[in-house]
Amino acid sequence: MVQFLIVVHTLVSIMLIVVILMQSGQGGLNSMMGGTATSMLGSSGANDFITKLTTWLGITFIVLALLIGMLSGSPDSVKESILQQDAETRETEVPVGNEYVLPSSALEEESKEE
Repeated sequence: MVQFLIVVHTLVSIMLIVVILMQSGQGGLNSMMGGTATSMLGSSGANDFITKLTTWLGITFIVLALLIGMLSGSPDSVKESILQQDAETRETEVPVGNEYVLPSSALEEESKEE
């Protein structure tokens, strides 16, 4: 199911790219050329259709992305952040001795010899 949705998502994204590239700009190079680029595309009905198609393809793209994200997550995963999981894997145990022995007797002997 997820693989099918990924294929459909890929096709929608390619169609979205093509439709966006087909749109005429509202300014920029088009306005500098005196509006001749809009007359090449035909009537304004085509521009309205392309705008609506872009909107629907964009909505479909976002919905598919969210759906794929929800379906691809493992159901038994713990609700823990990635930083917490990383910290748990890096934990090391350092053995700590119960007593600290200071070499005071060795220091006293050395000071007496000097």
